[in-house]
Amino acid sequence: MTMPTFVRRLVWIAALGATIGGTGLSGPATPAFAEPAQLDLARYRGKVVYVDFWASWCGPCKQAFPYMAKLSRQYRPQDLVIITINEERQRAPGEAFLRQVQSKLPVVWDSEGTLAKTWQVNELPMTMLFDRQGKPRFRHTGFLSDKTAEYSAQVDALVKEH
Repeated sequence: MTMPTFVRRLVWIAALGATIGGTGLSGPATPAFAEPAQLDLARYRGKVVYVDFWASWCGPCKQAFPYMAKLSRQYRPQDLVIITINEERQRAPGEAFLRQVQSKLPVVWDSEGTLAKTWQVNELPMTMLFDRQGKPRFRHTGFLSDKTAEYSAQVDALVKEH
């Protein structure tokens, strides 16, 4: 699957740098939340990028979070970046789920479905893996816990490429 150059370079997603710690909330700090902004995917050149589209009402999406957390601990930040993209119109259910599972993964809020439309996401969860040059290499629809070895082998192969 090839992605148009303009999509790779500039995609409407959230600025990943802004982090809101649990302001006024009890419990652990929440992951990065930000309003939509432009992101240049070239910023991650040299890193493998794991992008996961999800929603809090989606059972398989929720099952994928422990796996993604494990991946984020397994690889160095300079090797792998995980970006989660929530597809719900309202943020509250997604935020509640993230607090419940104590996720530290960055979150992009795609409430208008712009990214889902651009990347032709028709089912959730949907995961894309980009190599160190920013080329899409793998795409998975759904999440099956008995396939995590296969998913991990793909991530590992991309991390080992130079």
